[in-house]
Amino acid sequence: MINDFTAAGYGILPLKEKDFIRLNDNQIVEGAVKIVIGPGTGLGQGILAKGKDSRYYEPIASEGGHVDFSVRTREDFELLEFAQKFIETSENVENLRAKGRIHRVSVERLCAGPALPLIYDFFARRDENLERKLETETGKTFNDITGEDIVSFGMTTKDPLCMRVIEKFTEIFAVEVGNMSLKCLPYGGIYLTGGVTAGILDYILHTDTFLDNFYAKGRQDKKMRKMPVFVVRPEIHLGLLGAEECARRALNV
Repeated sequence: MINDFTAAGYGILPLKEKDFIRLNDNQIVEGAVKIVIGPGTGLGQGILAKGKDSRYYEPIASEGGHVDFSVRTREDFELLEFAQKFIETSENVENLRAKGRIHRVSVERLCAGPALPLIYDFFARRDENLERKLETETGKTFNDITGEDIVSFGMTTKDPLCMRVIEKFTEIFAVEVGNMSLKCLPYGGIYLTGGVTAGILDYILHTDTFLDNFYAKGRQDKKMRKMPVFVVRPEIHLGLLGAEECARRALNV
């Protein structure tokens, strides 16, 4: 048995150009570090490194999704405070598994599928001009709304509240990808995956939100702009590809 993002790490190795979408034109540096990161039910992160004389890239275990949420703005600070109360008290279906007393807010709490109703409720309470059309038009109560509902309704109807959630989620995602990238300089490629990424793919591709927030690292901006960033196409099953690659190595074939 291997970890899901260990498998995802192995899985990016056999990918061809047709298997991913480029977010910028930077070229892969052969032998350089690669990373894979994806928000789904959690925020999986994987690192792959290759020694100078090594035959293969090897995945490095990571629990990077559990680092602290990075606050950059007053809005982020207010969201952080809201998140702690929400996680401790909300009866929303996405929060029930994680509900309980907490003493910190990890980035995964705000950058995975279960975070979407949290961010939705935050903006709905913060701005009375953002109507809860998802609830009124579907007949669902807030407690029944899932992250998938928010993404689907936002991307199909362009509802202002749901789109604000998607925008903020993309911003948080990009900031964390950038944070991870500063720590290991993945000139071998940054591969974005995960169910939420697939759901908001059109937004990532047709707005500047992701790349603008990914690049925004002050004095390190120039380094960030040299890193190749890709979105793995949703139909690619990284886990299965990775399991196959792992088995092939185990069998030495």
